[in-house]
Amino acid sequence: MTTLNDALNALATHCQQSDSSAALTFHRGVEREALRVDRSQGRISHKPHPAVLGAALTHPSITTDYSESLMEFITKVHPSVEGVINELDEIHHVVNHELAKQDECLWPASMPCYLESNEEVPIAYFGESNTGKLKYVYREGLSNRYGRIMQCIAGMHYNFSFDAAFWQFLATHKGQTVLTDMQKQTFQSDNYFALIRNFRRNSWVLSLLFGASPAIDESFLKIKPNSLSSLEKNTWVGDKATSLRMSDLGYQNKAQADLFVCYNEVDTYIQTVKNALKTPYPRYQEIGVKVDGKYRQLNSNLLQIENEYYSDVRPKRVTQPGEHPSAALQDRGVEYIEVRIMDLDPESSIGMKASTLYFIDVFLLYCMLSDDTLLDSDECHQLRVAQQEVASHGRELDASFDFGQGPIRLRDKAENLLSELKIVAQFLVNQTGNSAYLDAINEQENKLSDESLLPSAQLLAKCQQAQGFQPAMLSIANKQQAAWLASPLSEKTLTMFAAMAEKSIAEQKHIEDSDEVDFDTFLAAYQAS
Repeated sequence: MTTLNDALNALATHCQQSDSSAALTFHRGVEREALRVDRSQGRISHKPHPAVLGAALTHPSITTDYSESLMEFITKVHPSVEGVINELDEIHHVVNHELAKQDECLWPASMPCYLESNEEVPIAYFGESNTGKLKYVYREGLSNRYGRIMQCIAGMHYNFSFDAAFWQFLATHKGQTVLTDMQKQTFQSDNYFALIRNFRRNSWVLSLLFGASPAIDESFLKIKPNSLSSLEKNTWVGDKATSLRMSDLGYQNKAQADLFVCYNEVDTYIQTVKNALKTPYPRYQEIGVKVDGKYRQLNSNLLQIENEYYSDVRPKRVTQPGEHPSAALQDRGVEYIEVRIMDLDPESSIGMKASTLYFIDVFLLYCMLSDDTLLDSDECHQLRVAQQEVASHGRELDASFDFGQGPIRLRDKAENLLSELKIVAQFLVNQTGNSAYLDAINEQENKLSDESLLPSAQLLAKCQQAQGFQPAMLSIANKQQAAWLASPLSEKTLTMFAAMAEKSIAEQKHIEDSDEVDFDTFLAAYQAS
């Protein structure tokens, strides 16, 4: 068994011997979701995705998620945090200028604005191609299974991978110096899964330190649960909550509650997901698949597609056209991981701060290099319980929580973890000369000393000042957009995004013109594959 310090010392030696820090070059990209709302009332938009921004089906940077009104901004892969932040800035700059023309802005919070009913949420439209229809029917299925309001929750997804030089180090460090291409693929996948296991053991700290969804508009739920209290007008809050988005009030899926997705072996993980794709679920069978000539869902199984499985982290591989994610993983192994636990930061006009991304980088390297053991079902269950408890009342820092090794005071648990993360951060500073890694950890330590610095506490304070969640978030949304509008767009940026929009529209038309079979035939072939 190697310790964290052993691994860091070995990595430092590797970097010195190779006279390069390439092994510490991380590749990352971000997906940020945000609702479009009208600027005066903060009501969800019923207007179509702005045509001037291109086709949501094919645009590489600006698309939609569940709803036509739920925008999603996707960056390229960058070797630096600053590259991600700069690209997100540029995307938001363009989008805000266009939305202002139709009196709309971006909702800054993870939990949605006031929503009168499920029917008020428009499902995203991706055109008339079979691919576009598949996306629409999948979303119709989500609507019939869970309701549309839940699908309006927004978050930040962080896609992360290590450089090839890191994998060369890790193989040497673990005594596997001569590997075939297939063995390299297996080695990389196995170690990404080790990272994921340690991520699941420690992801509670991300909800504690970065959770920013302790309040909801009362329209989000039909009945106020006992766990929430009333705060100001039309606002329900978890008094000590950090992230209702990640609690059982957020992404709810009771059908998946007993689904034990194993992160011990790639093949077992894939088989578990595949079984869920083939297992009929009685309540979904009652909905029906195609009724009176209209699809209500893609199928009546536990999962329609792999993406329906809710998880705070996922192993990923870029797919080829028409390829299932599980098939890509099975054929070519894990390429990167997707961190899905992060709430939007309402204080940031792009939904996140650079220091947050630096913290996640340190956290993920820590999860990769720390000692790891396989997860059993009991530990998985207890970790899920602890994660839910931190999300629902994690600002009770002096209360005891059980992470599988018996009760421990949350403050002590967090301080212990941050002290280990500081070791990793200091290592990165020493090797790269970039002090931002250590600054990111110090910033989080300050939150444990002063709980008012926690994003969840700050959001509640703003709700109190503005007399409600809805007015508080709308005020932030308009201030953020005003700041974007105060800065004119360059001709270079306008030209670049206009070309991207035009190309995406042409690509969507090409896809639509290339269909050779009807949707029923297309869907049957997709399901069979």
